[in-house]
Amino acid sequence: MESVGDVSLAQPSEGKRVPVIKTRRLSKCKCAVKDRITRWYLVMNALKSSQVLRNQRPIYGRHDSTVSAVCCKPLVRKCIASQMLKSPHRKTSFRFSATPRASSRRSLACVTRGQQTVDSGSIACEVDSNGIERLSLREDGWSYYKWRGHDCHYISAGEDNDGPLVVLVHGFGAHAYHWRYTIPALAKDGFRVYALCMLGYGWSTKVEERYSMELWGEQVIDFSRDIAGASEDDQAFIAGNSIGALAALYAASTAATQCRGLCLVNSAGNFEPGAAPGPEKQTLAQRMVKEVDSGESGEKTLLDKLQELPGRAVALGILLFTKLRIKVILNQVYEFEDQVDDALVRSIDMAAEDPAAIGTFYQISQAGSRTTSAARDLLTAYEGPLMLLWGEKDPWMTPSKASRILEIKPEAVYTPVLAGHCPHDDAPQQTNMELSKWMSSVSSEVTAS
Repeated sequence: MESVGDVSLAQPSEGKRVPVIKTRRLSKCKCAVKDRITRWYLVMNALKSSQVLRNQRPIYGRHDSTVSAVCCKPLVRKCIASQMLKSPHRKTSFRFSATPRASSRRSLACVTRGQQTVDSGSIACEVDSNGIERLSLREDGWSYYKWRGHDCHYISAGEDNDGPLVVLVHGFGAHAYHWRYTIPALAKDGFRVYALCMLGYGWSTKVEERYSMELWGEQVIDFSRDIAGASEDDQAFIAGNSIGALAALYAASTAATQCRGLCLVNSAGNFEPGAAPGPEKQTLAQRMVKEVDSGESGEKTLLDKLQELPGRAVALGILLFTKLRIKVILNQVYEFEDQVDDALVRSIDMAAEDPAAIGTFYQISQAGSRTTSAARDLLTAYEGPLMLLWGEKDPWMTPSKASRILEIKPEAVYTPVLAGHCPHDDAPQQTNMELSKWMSSVSSEVTAS
Protein backbone atom coordinates (compact mmCIF):
# COMPACT_ATOMS: atom_id res chain seq x y z
CA MET A 1 0.00 0.00 0.00
CA GLU A 2 1.14 3.55 -0.75
CA SER A 3 -0.02 6.66 1.03
CA VAL A 4 -0.68 9.98 -0.68
CA GLY A 5 -1.67 12.62 1.88
CA ASP A 6 -4.35 10.99 4.02
CA VAL A 7 -5.44 8.54 1.34
CA SER A 8 -4.09 4.97 1.31
CA LEU A 9 -3.78 3.53 -2.17
CA ALA A 10 -3.53 -0.16 -3.07
CA GLN A 11 -1.15 -1.24 -5.82
CA PRO A 12 -2.96 -2.51 -8.92
CA SER A 13 -3.06 -6.14 -9.79
CA GLU A 14 -1.43 -7.14 -13.04
CA GLY A 15 -3.69 -6.45 -15.98
CA LYS A 16 -5.92 -4.14 -13.98
CA ARG A 17 -6.80 -0.79 -15.50
CA VAL A 18 -5.50 2.07 -13.33
CA PRO A 19 -7.61 5.24 -13.29
CA VAL A 20 -5.34 8.28 -13.42
CA ILE A 21 -6.51 11.47 -11.79
CA LYS A 22 -4.73 14.74 -12.41
CA THR A 23 -5.35 17.57 -10.01
CA ARG A 24 -4.60 21.23 -9.83
CA ARG A 25 -4.94 22.98 -6.53
CA LEU A 26 -6.78 26.27 -6.28
CA SER A 27 -4.79 29.33 -5.21
CA LYS A 28 -5.81 32.01 -2.75
CA CYS A 29 -6.28 34.62 -5.49
CA LYS A 30 -9.62 33.89 -7.16
CA CYS A 31 -8.96 30.17 -7.39
CA ALA A 32 -6.27 30.52 -10.09
CA VAL A 33 -4.48 27.32 -11.12
CA LYS A 34 -1.03 26.86 -9.66
CA ASP A 35 1.82 25.96 -12.00
CA ARG A 36 2.78 22.86 -10.06
CA ILE A 37 0.67 19.75 -10.73
CA THR A 38 0.36 17.00 -8.14
CA ARG A 39 -0.14 13.58 -9.73
CA TRP A 40 -1.57 10.79 -7.70
CA TYR A 41 -3.13 7.43 -8.49
CA LEU A 42 -6.23 5.69 -7.15
CA VAL A 43 -6.41 1.92 -7.52
CA MET A 44 -9.98 0.69 -7.64
CA ASN A 45 -9.22 -2.95 -6.81
CA ALA A 46 -9.13 -1.86 -3.16
CA LEU A 47 -12.88 -1.61 -3.37
CA LYS A 48 -15.07 -4.49 -2.34
CA SER A 49 -16.09 -5.20 -5.90
CA SER A 50 -12.44 -5.28 -7.04
CA GLN A 51 -13.61 -3.86 -10.36
CA VAL A 52 -12.75 -0.67 -12.21
CA LEU A 53 -15.56 1.79 -11.64
CA ARG A 54 -17.76 2.82 -14.46
CA ASN A 55 -19.83 5.97 -15.11
CA GLN A 56 -16.87 7.85 -16.57
CA ARG A 57 -17.33 11.62 -16.46
CA PRO A 58 -14.82 14.48 -16.62
CA ILE A 59 -14.73 16.94 -13.77
CA TYR A 60 -14.35 20.67 -14.09
CA GLY A 61 -13.32 23.03 -11.30
CA ARG A 62 -14.38 26.61 -10.72
CA HIS A 63 -12.68 29.42 -12.65
CA ASP A 64 -11.23 26.98 -15.22
CA SER A 65 -9.25 25.07 -12.58
CA THR A 66 -9.54 21.51 -13.89
CA VAL A 67 -9.64 18.08 -12.36
CA SER A 68 -9.91 15.29 -14.93
CA ALA A 69 -10.83 11.77 -13.92
CA VAL A 70 -11.56 8.43 -15.49
CA CYS A 71 -14.49 7.92 -13.18
CA CYS A 72 -16.60 9.79 -10.65
CA LYS A 73 -18.06 7.31 -8.22
CA PRO A 74 -18.77 8.71 -4.71
CA LEU A 75 -15.53 7.31 -3.25
CA VAL A 76 -13.47 9.07 -5.91
CA ARG A 77 -15.37 12.31 -5.37
CA LYS A 78 -14.74 12.01 -1.66
CA CYS A 79 -11.01 11.56 -2.19
CA ILE A 80 -10.84 14.52 -4.57
CA ALA A 81 -12.74 16.74 -2.15
CA SER A 82 -10.59 15.69 0.81
CA GLN A 83 -7.42 16.62 -1.07
CA MET A 84 -8.73 19.87 -2.58
CA LEU A 85 -10.14 21.14 0.70
CA LYS A 86 -6.62 21.05 2.13
CA SER A 87 -5.69 23.85 -0.28
CA PRO A 88 -5.43 27.42 1.03
CA HIS A 89 -8.83 28.25 -0.49
CA ARG A 90 -10.97 26.15 1.85
CA LYS A 91 -14.30 27.62 0.71
CA THR A 92 -13.84 26.34 -2.82
CA SER A 93 -16.71 24.49 -4.46
CA PHE A 94 -16.15 21.90 -7.16
CA ARG A 95 -17.99 21.46 -10.41
CA PHE A 96 -18.88 18.00 -11.69
CA SER A 97 -20.19 18.21 -15.22
CA ALA A 98 -20.60 15.94 -18.20
CA THR A 99 -19.26 18.66 -20.50
CA PRO A 100 -16.76 21.49 -20.02
CA ARG A 101 -18.29 24.78 -19.01
CA ALA A 102 -18.58 27.46 -21.62
CA SER A 103 -16.49 30.62 -21.41
CA SER A 104 -19.66 32.61 -20.76
CA ARG A 105 -20.51 33.59 -17.21
CA ARG A 106 -23.85 31.88 -17.74
CA SER A 107 -22.29 28.47 -18.23
CA LEU A 108 -24.00 25.21 -17.37
CA ALA A 109 -22.57 23.55 -14.31
CA CYS A 110 -22.99 20.94 -11.65
CA VAL A 111 -21.25 21.78 -8.42
CA THR A 112 -20.44 19.76 -5.34
CA ARG A 113 -19.14 20.47 -1.88
CA GLY A 114 -17.85 17.33 -0.23
CA GLN A 115 -19.90 14.44 -1.61
CA GLN A 116 -23.04 16.40 -2.49
CA THR A 117 -23.54 17.30 -6.13
CA VAL A 118 -26.21 19.67 -7.39
CA ASP A 119 -27.27 20.81 -10.82
CA SER A 120 -27.34 24.61 -10.79
CA GLY A 121 -29.15 25.03 -14.08
CA SER A 122 -27.10 27.93 -15.43
CA ILE A 123 -24.55 29.20 -12.92
CA ALA A 124 -22.03 27.82 -10.46
CA CYS A 125 -23.62 26.81 -7.18
CA GLU A 126 -22.72 25.02 -3.98
CA VAL A 127 -24.50 23.24 -1.17
CA ASP A 128 -24.53 24.92 2.24
CA SER A 129 -24.10 23.21 5.62
CA ASN A 130 -27.83 22.40 5.68
CA GLY A 131 -27.78 20.78 2.24
CA ILE A 132 -29.50 23.68 0.48
CA GLU A 133 -28.33 24.80 -2.94
CA ARG A 134 -27.13 28.37 -3.38
CA LEU A 135 -24.86 30.47 -5.57
CA SER A 136 -21.12 30.23 -5.04
CA LEU A 137 -19.61 33.61 -4.22
CA ARG A 138 -17.61 35.14 -7.07
CA GLU A 139 -15.57 38.08 -5.89
CA ASP A 140 -15.26 39.45 -9.44
CA GLY A 141 -19.03 39.37 -9.90
CA TRP A 142 -21.17 37.87 -12.65
CA SER A 143 -22.54 40.08 -15.44
CA TYR A 144 -22.42 43.83 -16.09
CA TYR A 145 -24.33 46.38 -18.15
CA LYS A 146 -24.25 50.13 -18.68
CA TRP A 147 -26.88 52.29 -17.04
CA ARG A 148 -26.65 56.06 -17.41
CA GLY A 149 -22.95 55.76 -18.08
CA HIS A 150 -22.21 53.56 -15.06
CA ASP A 151 -21.22 49.91 -14.87
CA CYS A 152 -23.99 48.08 -13.05
CA HIS A 153 -23.96 44.45 -12.01
CA TYR A 154 -26.53 41.67 -12.18
CA ILE A 155 -26.92 37.90 -11.91
CA SER A 156 -29.19 35.89 -14.18
CA ALA A 157 -30.21 32.26 -14.44
CA GLY A 158 -32.66 30.22 -16.49
CA GLU A 159 -32.59 32.70 -19.37
CA ASP A 160 -33.67 29.97 -21.79
CA ASN A 161 -36.56 28.75 -19.63
CA ASP A 162 -40.15 29.10 -20.80
CA GLY A 163 -41.52 30.45 -17.53
CA PRO A 164 -42.24 34.06 -16.55
CA LEU A 165 -39.59 36.69 -15.93
CA VAL A 166 -38.63 37.46 -12.33
CA VAL A 167 -36.68 40.56 -11.27
CA LEU A 168 -35.19 40.57 -7.77
CA VAL A 169 -34.23 43.78 -5.94
CA HIS A 170 -32.01 43.73 -2.85
CA GLY A 171 -32.21 45.87 0.28
CA PHE A 172 -30.00 48.45 1.98
CA GLY A 173 -26.33 47.51 2.12
CA ALA A 174 -26.95 44.29 0.17
CA HIS A 175 -26.60 43.27 -3.48
CA ALA A 176 -27.72 40.75 -6.09
CA TYR A 177 -25.84 37.91 -4.36
CA HIS A 178 -28.15 38.30 -1.36
CA TRP A 179 -30.65 36.33 -3.48
CA ARG A 180 -28.12 33.47 -3.60
CA TYR A 181 -30.73 30.84 -2.67
CA THR A 182 -33.62 32.31 -4.63
CA ILE A 183 -31.91 32.59 -8.02
CA PRO A 184 -31.10 28.89 -8.58
CA ALA A 185 -34.34 27.72 -6.93
CA LEU A 186 -36.59 29.80 -9.19
CA ALA A 187 -34.52 28.93 -12.26
CA LYS A 188 -35.06 25.25 -11.50
CA ASP A 189 -38.79 25.92 -11.28
CA GLY A 190 -38.72 27.21 -14.85
CA PHE A 191 -38.55 30.98 -14.25
CA ARG A 192 -36.21 33.38 -16.02
CA VAL A 193 -34.47 35.09 -13.11
CA TYR A 194 -32.64 38.42 -13.02
CA ALA A 195 -31.23 40.06 -9.88
CA LEU A 196 -29.60 43.48 -10.08
CA CYS A 197 -27.24 45.48 -7.91
CA MET A 198 -28.69 48.95 -7.58
CA LEU A 199 -26.32 51.81 -8.36
CA GLY A 200 -23.95 52.38 -5.45
CA TYR A 201 -24.38 48.87 -4.05
CA GLY A 202 -22.57 45.55 -4.38
CA TRP A 203 -20.56 45.17 -7.56
CA SER A 204 -22.16 48.19 -9.25
CA THR A 205 -20.18 51.40 -9.59
CA LYS A 206 -19.64 53.43 -6.43
CA VAL A 207 -20.36 56.98 -7.50
CA GLU A 208 -21.57 60.19 -5.87
CA GLU A 209 -25.06 60.62 -7.29
CA ARG A 210 -28.20 62.18 -5.90
CA TYR A 211 -29.58 58.85 -4.73
CA SER A 212 -33.29 58.57 -4.03
CA MET A 213 -36.02 55.96 -4.18
CA GLU A 214 -37.06 57.37 -7.55
CA LEU A 215 -33.53 56.89 -8.95
CA TRP A 216 -33.38 53.24 -7.91
CA GLY A 217 -36.98 52.68 -9.01
CA GLU A 218 -36.13 54.02 -12.47
CA GLN A 219 -33.14 51.70 -12.57
CA VAL A 220 -35.42 48.74 -11.82
CA ILE A 221 -37.75 49.80 -14.64
CA ASP A 222 -34.90 50.16 -17.13
CA PHE A 223 -33.25 46.92 -16.00
CA SER A 224 -36.50 44.97 -16.28
CA ARG A 225 -37.06 46.26 -19.81
CA ASP A 226 -33.54 46.45 -21.26
CA ILE A 227 -31.79 43.49 -19.60
CA ALA A 228 -34.52 41.08 -18.49
CA GLY A 229 -36.64 41.90 -21.56
CA ALA A 230 -39.91 42.73 -19.83
CA SER A 231 -42.62 44.18 -22.04
CA GLU A 232 -46.38 44.43 -22.27
CA ASP A 233 -46.45 41.01 -23.93
CA ASP A 234 -43.87 39.42 -21.61
CA GLN A 235 -44.38 40.94 -18.19
CA ALA A 236 -42.11 40.37 -15.20
CA PHE A 237 -42.74 39.61 -11.56
CA ILE A 238 -40.82 42.04 -9.37
CA ALA A 239 -39.78 41.10 -5.83
CA GLY A 240 -37.93 43.43 -3.50
CA ASN A 241 -36.64 43.29 0.06
CA SER A 242 -36.50 46.23 2.50
CA ILE A 243 -35.73 49.45 0.58
CA GLY A 244 -35.53 47.29 -2.53
CA ALA A 245 -39.24 46.61 -1.99
CA LEU A 246 -39.89 50.35 -2.28
CA ALA A 247 -37.87 50.51 -5.49
CA ALA A 248 -39.86 47.52 -6.76
CA LEU A 249 -43.13 49.21 -5.73
CA TYR A 250 -42.12 52.38 -7.58
CA ALA A 251 -41.31 50.35 -10.71
CA ALA A 252 -44.52 48.29 -10.53
CA SER A 253 -46.78 51.31 -10.06
CA THR A 254 -44.97 53.57 -12.55
CA ALA A 255 -44.40 51.02 -15.33
CA ALA A 256 -47.42 48.79 -14.75
CA THR A 257 -47.54 47.54 -18.35
CA GLN A 258 -44.35 45.52 -17.89
CA CYS A 259 -45.19 44.15 -14.41
CA ARG A 260 -47.12 40.89 -13.95
CA GLY A 261 -47.05 40.91 -10.15
CA LEU A 262 -45.32 42.47 -7.15
CA CYS A 263 -43.88 40.76 -4.07
CA LEU A 264 -42.93 42.93 -1.09
CA VAL A 265 -40.47 41.14 1.21
CA ASN A 266 -40.38 42.91 4.59
CA SER A 267 -40.83 46.22 2.86
CA ALA A 268 -39.48 49.51 4.13
CA GLY A 269 -41.55 52.70 3.83
CA ASN A 270 -44.23 54.54 5.77
CA PHE A 271 -47.71 53.40 4.76
CA GLU A 272 -49.61 55.42 7.36
CA PRO A 273 -52.31 57.82 6.08
CA GLY A 274 -50.82 61.23 5.30
CA ALA A 275 -47.27 60.05 5.89
CA ALA A 276 -44.60 62.13 4.19
CA PRO A 277 -42.21 60.58 1.66
CA GLY A 278 -39.05 59.11 3.04
CA PRO A 279 -38.25 56.63 5.81
CA GLU A 280 -40.61 55.90 8.68
CA LYS A 281 -37.75 56.17 11.14
CA GLN A 282 -34.47 57.82 10.29
CA THR A 283 -31.27 55.85 10.81
CA LEU A 284 -28.28 57.35 12.61
CA ALA A 285 -26.69 58.18 9.26
CA GLN A 286 -29.87 59.89 8.05
CA ARG A 287 -30.09 61.96 11.23
CA MET A 288 -26.44 62.97 11.28
CA VAL A 289 -25.73 63.48 7.57
CA LYS A 290 -27.51 66.50 6.15
CA GLU A 291 -27.50 67.68 2.56
CA VAL A 292 -25.96 71.05 1.73
CA ASP A 293 -28.13 73.13 -0.61
CA SER A 294 -26.04 74.19 -3.60
CA GLY A 295 -28.72 76.46 -5.03
CA GLU A 296 -30.36 76.31 -8.44
CA SER A 297 -27.08 75.87 -10.31
CA GLY A 298 -26.29 72.63 -8.50
CA GLU A 299 -22.59 73.45 -8.60
CA LYS A 300 -20.90 73.30 -5.23
CA THR A 301 -18.86 76.25 -4.10
CA LEU A 302 -15.89 76.08 -1.77
CA LEU A 303 -18.20 77.07 1.08
CA ASP A 304 -20.59 74.25 0.20
CA LYS A 305 -17.74 71.75 0.27
CA LEU A 306 -16.56 73.05 3.64
CA GLN A 307 -20.09 72.74 5.03
CA GLU A 308 -20.19 69.12 3.85
CA LEU A 309 -17.06 68.13 5.75
CA PRO A 310 -18.78 67.37 9.10
CA GLY A 311 -21.41 65.24 7.38
CA ARG A 312 -18.78 63.37 5.38
CA ALA A 313 -16.77 62.77 8.53
CA VAL A 314 -19.85 61.32 10.24
CA ALA A 315 -20.59 59.14 7.20
CA LEU A 316 -17.01 57.86 7.22
CA GLY A 317 -17.22 56.99 10.91
CA ILE A 318 -20.54 55.17 10.52
CA LEU A 319 -19.27 53.26 7.47
CA LEU A 320 -16.08 52.10 9.19
CA PHE A 321 -17.93 51.19 12.39
CA THR A 322 -20.55 49.26 10.42
CA LYS A 323 -17.86 47.48 8.42
CA LEU A 324 -16.40 46.09 11.63
CA ARG A 325 -19.82 44.92 12.85
CA ILE A 326 -21.33 43.36 9.71
CA LYS A 327 -21.82 39.95 11.26
CA VAL A 328 -23.16 41.39 14.52
CA ILE A 329 -25.73 43.53 12.69
CA LEU A 330 -26.83 40.63 10.49
CA ASN A 331 -27.25 38.36 13.51
CA GLN A 332 -29.55 40.97 15.02
CA VAL A 333 -31.99 40.78 12.09
CA TYR A 334 -31.62 37.08 11.17
CA GLU A 335 -33.60 34.43 13.01
CA PHE A 336 -31.11 31.67 12.19
CA GLU A 337 -27.53 32.67 12.94
CA ASP A 338 -26.00 29.82 10.94
CA GLN A 339 -27.25 31.59 7.79
CA VAL A 340 -24.89 34.46 8.54
CA ASP A 341 -21.86 32.70 7.14
CA ASP A 342 -18.46 33.86 5.92
CA ALA A 343 -19.56 34.10 2.28
CA LEU A 344 -22.41 36.48 3.13
CA VAL A 345 -20.26 38.66 5.39
CA ARG A 346 -17.46 38.75 2.82
CA SER A 347 -19.84 39.73 0.01
CA ILE A 348 -21.04 42.76 1.98
CA ASP A 349 -17.57 43.67 3.20
CA MET A 350 -16.17 43.79 -0.35
CA ALA A 351 -18.35 46.75 -1.32
CA ALA A 352 -16.90 48.81 1.55
CA GLU A 353 -13.37 48.14 0.28
CA ASP A 354 -13.98 50.29 -2.81
CA PRO A 355 -12.14 53.63 -2.42
CA ALA A 356 -15.27 55.43 -3.64
CA ALA A 357 -17.48 53.76 -1.03
CA ILE A 358 -17.10 56.62 1.47
CA GLY A 359 -18.49 59.29 -0.86
CA THR A 360 -21.15 56.90 -2.09
CA PHE A 361 -22.31 56.11 1.44
CA TYR A 362 -22.47 59.83 2.20
CA GLN A 363 -24.85 60.32 -0.74
CA ILE A 364 -26.89 57.17 -0.04
CA SER A 365 -27.43 58.37 3.54
CA GLN A 366 -29.41 61.28 2.10
CA ALA A 367 -31.56 59.20 -0.26
CA GLY A 368 -34.52 59.19 2.13
CA SER A 369 -34.67 62.98 2.40
CA ARG A 370 -34.51 63.30 -1.40
CA THR A 371 -37.38 60.88 -2.01
CA THR A 372 -40.54 62.66 -3.17
CA SER A 373 -42.95 59.71 -3.65
CA ALA A 374 -44.99 58.60 -0.64
CA ALA A 375 -45.07 54.83 -0.16
CA ARG A 376 -48.84 54.81 0.49
CA ASP A 377 -49.52 56.73 -2.73
CA LEU A 378 -47.42 54.29 -4.76
CA LEU A 379 -49.21 51.31 -3.20
CA THR A 380 -52.63 52.84 -3.87
CA ALA A 381 -51.70 53.44 -7.50
CA TYR A 382 -50.61 49.84 -8.02
CA GLU A 383 -53.46 47.63 -9.25
CA GLY A 384 -51.82 44.31 -10.03
CA PRO A 385 -51.40 41.06 -8.06
CA LEU A 386 -49.62 41.63 -4.73
CA MET A 387 -47.88 39.28 -2.33
CA LEU A 388 -46.55 40.16 1.13
CA LEU A 389 -43.80 37.68 2.01
CA TRP A 390 -42.95 38.57 5.59
CA GLY A 391 -40.35 37.38 8.07
CA GLU A 392 -42.33 37.52 11.31
CA LYS A 393 -39.26 37.87 13.53
CA ASP A 394 -38.05 41.05 11.84
CA PRO A 395 -37.15 43.61 14.55
CA TRP A 396 -37.16 46.44 12.00
CA MET A 397 -40.14 45.85 9.70
CA THR A 398 -42.53 44.09 12.05
CA PRO A 399 -45.70 42.27 10.92
CA SER A 400 -47.69 45.36 11.96
CA LYS A 401 -46.42 47.04 8.80
CA ALA A 402 -47.80 44.18 6.74
CA SER A 403 -51.13 44.76 8.49
CA ARG A 404 -51.12 48.40 7.39
CA ILE A 405 -50.46 47.35 3.81
CA LEU A 406 -53.32 44.83 3.99
CA GLU A 407 -55.64 47.62 5.08
CA ILE A 408 -54.84 49.39 1.80
CA LYS A 409 -54.74 46.21 -0.31
CA PRO A 410 -56.99 43.61 1.39
CA GLU A 411 -56.81 41.40 -1.70
CA ALA A 412 -53.04 40.93 -1.25
CA VAL A 413 -51.71 37.46 -0.43
CA TYR A 414 -50.05 37.52 2.99
CA THR A 415 -47.50 34.78 3.64
CA PRO A 416 -45.70 34.83 7.01
CA VAL A 417 -42.36 33.07 7.32
CA LEU A 418 -40.41 32.11 10.43
CA ALA A 419 -37.48 34.39 9.66
CA GLY A 420 -36.04 37.83 10.27
CA HIS A 421 -35.64 40.86 8.01
CA CYS A 422 -34.35 38.85 5.03
CA PRO A 423 -36.48 35.68 4.79
CA HIS A 424 -35.13 34.84 1.33
CA ASP A 425 -31.69 34.24 2.90
CA ASP A 426 -32.76 33.42 6.46
CA ALA A 427 -35.36 30.75 5.63
CA PRO A 428 -34.73 30.14 1.92
CA GLN A 429 -36.57 26.86 1.42
CA GLN A 430 -39.94 28.06 2.66
CA THR A 431 -39.52 31.49 1.05
CA ASN A 432 -38.61 30.08 -2.35
CA MET A 433 -41.46 27.56 -2.24
CA GLU A 434 -44.08 30.20 -1.33
CA LEU A 435 -42.82 32.72 -3.89
CA SER A 436 -42.69 30.16 -6.67
CA LYS A 437 -46.16 28.85 -5.81
CA TRP A 438 -47.68 32.34 -5.82
CA MET A 439 -46.09 33.35 -9.12
CA SER A 440 -47.18 30.10 -10.75
CA SER A 441 -50.72 30.67 -9.51
CA VAL A 442 -50.85 34.23 -10.87
CA SER A 443 -49.41 33.04 -14.19
CA SER A 444 -52.06 30.32 -14.44
CA GLU A 445 -54.84 32.84 -13.81
CA VAL A 446 -53.42 35.17 -16.47
CA THR A 447 -53.21 32.32 -18.97
CA ALA A 448 -56.76 31.16 -18.17
CA SER A 449 -58.18 34.64 -18.68
